[in-house]
Amino acid sequence: MTNVCTAPASVDVRLIPLAQIQTDPTCQARAKIRLAVVRQYADAMKQQLAEGGLVFPPIVLFTHGSDYWLADGCHRVLAAVQAGLTEILAEVRPGSQRDALLHSISANNSHGLPRSNADKCRAVTLLLKDPEWSQWNDREIARLCGVSDRMVNKYRERPSANGSQMRRRKVRRGGRIYDMTPRAGNAPAEKQPAEATPEPSMAVRDPLGLPVPLERSDIFMGLPDFHEAESLFVRLGNLVDRIAQSPGGAAYRQDLIGTMQNGQPLFASPGLRAALGQLRAAEPYCCYCPTCQVSHLGRANPLCKKCQGRGWTTRAAYESCPESDREGILHLRSLSTN
Repeated sequence: MTNVCTAPASVDVRLIPLAQIQTDPTCQARAKIRLAVVRQYADAMKQQLAEGGLVFPPIVLFTHGSDYWLADGCHRVLAAVQAGLTEILAEVRPGSQRDALLHSISANNSHGLPRSNADKCRAVTLLLKDPEWSQWNDREIARLCGVSDRMVNKYRERPSANGSQMRRRKVRRGGRIYDMTPRAGNAPAEKQPAEATPEPSMAVRDPLGLPVPLERSDIFMGLPDFHEAESLFVRLGNLVDRIAQSPGGAAYRQDLIGTMQNGQPLFASPGLRAALGQLRAAEPYCCYCPTCQVSHLGRANPLCKKCQGRGWTTRAAYESCPESDREGILHLRSLSTN
């Protein structure tokens, strides 16, 4: 893979295999994946590669020697997978998963895909829920998140009953950091806590609610196309019946299946009904094959008869797996939501 973007010599920019990049939703500040943007990026990548090289800027990764944590560029990574790439240009920085999360919170304030209000809310909430970062005062958190002090103040928890906020805060003065304990007399009046807003997950999830591994994300990001096709089949079936019921549909009715439904005749095309059944039977359902997980944890067994070596299953294949294997898969879902 070629990329024409350059970086200063002091910056570690290199190609990283997509399979080595950790896209854990806990280290991403985006509220959700925008599938339309991923498709747009993927189409652009394919076109640019056909013309000689990518012009997408490098993503940002943090590493401590083994794992690469994604800090900026989730949509680009998913688009690269969808475009069939195996590696992507990245700016690699030393650091941990927490370093990646902190960078992700401040990323895209002034560049990249514009943040939605939900993105800003998630960034603020992530800092306020953290035992260490929540000690920063409202101004510092607002600076990191690229939002107003008022927004941070709105989401900060106020547990004291008398309206005082006596917890220590970290403040920045002239480039130096100080600890500060607010005085009770200066504490703002207590506000009624706002209702908690559910935070949508960053990860692509399958119909069972499991976070989809990066290498299979392009498969399950295509589910809306399955659903749209099913809707079109249903609409087409209704149109076929309407034509058959019309005065001009007498000859057409001879090639259709006629049944009774609620005392009314209903006509359907055998070929159309069979095609809809095939589409529904082929729809991806579980991003892990329960049988493969037992014998090849985290990997697909090329000889598996349930998933045919794909590593993911349709609904019928999933339900044909032993119940104990399926329970193990659902345990992964419970871990991902805790």
